[in-house]
Amino acid sequence: MGALNVAGGSAGDVVARDSAGVLWLYLGTGKGTFATRTRIGGGWNAYTQLTGTGDFSGDGRADLVARDGDGFLWLYKGTGNWKAPYAARTKVGGGWNVYNQITAVGNIAGGSAGDVVARDSAGVLWLYQGTGKGTFAARTRIGAGWNTYTQLIGMGDSNVDGKPDLFAIDRVGDPWRYRGTGNAKAPFAAREMGNLFFAEHYNTIV
Repeated sequence: MGALNVAGGSAGDVVARDSAGVLWLYLGTGKGTFATRTRIGGGWNAYTQLTGTGDFSGDGRADLVARDGDGFLWLYKGTGNWKAPYAARTKVGGGWNVYNQITAVGNIAGGSAGDVVARDSAGVLWLYQGTGKGTFAARTRIGAGWNTYTQLIGMGDSNVDGKPDLFAIDRVGDPWRYRGTGNAKAPFAAREMGNLFFAEHYNTIV
């Protein structure tokens, strides 16, 4: 799972969960590589989804949100300390099991904090704007038809315009990019074909 700088270093980091439910931190070196992994902790297989590409608490550090099997969403605030990168969890709220994908996308809506998009079983995509207090505003509808995609990935600012973007893989493996607009009422521009390399070489991108 991609993450921003959770550990206080000079570059973005990655956290990864293994089949035993142990979460591992890979510190970015700033050279396109990662340091040897360090263990964050066990028990993370209690969650059906993990996502983190944004600062939800407004403290300037990248955070992690996780959904458990009962549909509750939990916030893990980033500490900036690579030895213990996340603080104890706090509950965001329930009802998140109506979504089959939850993706942190950074601040796509021009607000004060990182945002989340969530896709329901009917293929409707919803925007949850971050409040900067570890919570989210009431959802707003982005649009329908998003069940054509098998993956939605918050990819950061891919075109260097200061706004984070969304990357999507459709059911035939074609990649698409949605550029962020910074407008909460229409957070993504029309889709455009992405980099075919990713779709041809990987079946999972995080």
